[in-house]
Amino acid sequence: MTNRERSDMHRTLPPPRGRLRLVVRDDGVDIAERAARNIVLQAGAELVALLFAGVEGAKPIDTVAVGFGREGADVGTTTLTPPSDPDIHASELRSPVQPNDFSVNTDGSGRNVRVSVATVFQPTVELTDVTEAGLLAGDKLYNQVVFEPVTLRPGQDVTFFWDIDFPFGH
Repeated sequence: MTNRERSDMHRTLPPPRGRLRLVVRDDGVDIAERAARNIVLQAGAELVALLFAGVEGAKPIDTVAVGFGREGADVGTTTLTPPSDPDIHASELRSPVQPNDFSVNTDGSGRNVRVSVATVFQPTVELTDVTEAGLLAGDKLYNQVVFEPVTLRPGQDVTFFWDIDFPFGH
């Protein structure tokens, strides 16, 4: 195969695609919902490559984080936007993602392997005007999603539903 044929082949393959739906519940009642598309960042692509290659020390997705950015990230972005309030600690913006929060299914008709993530973030402090979220593997930010501002309060359950499609056979 020539370099040109390889280049043409890479142009025709669609990249992974992701969508987020965020649901805020207070006392079991849905009080807010947001939906947005996802951007996979360079560190996210590198993460997938390291896992694929079986590189020692490569970590799976283990954290969901929220931020305050209002613009889609540049692909080289490595962190979400911190709050303007310096009293909010970075640990209050993160929550663990458990292995059982994931499911993997093959969509034969759409030719996608879909990884679905459903994970709950429980705020410990009031977070006013949260506008972004991302998944992390250790300290490596895989993706970024920007959505309309939402205020998150202690006692609420904020469920992040991500669907990430990995196309094949296209």
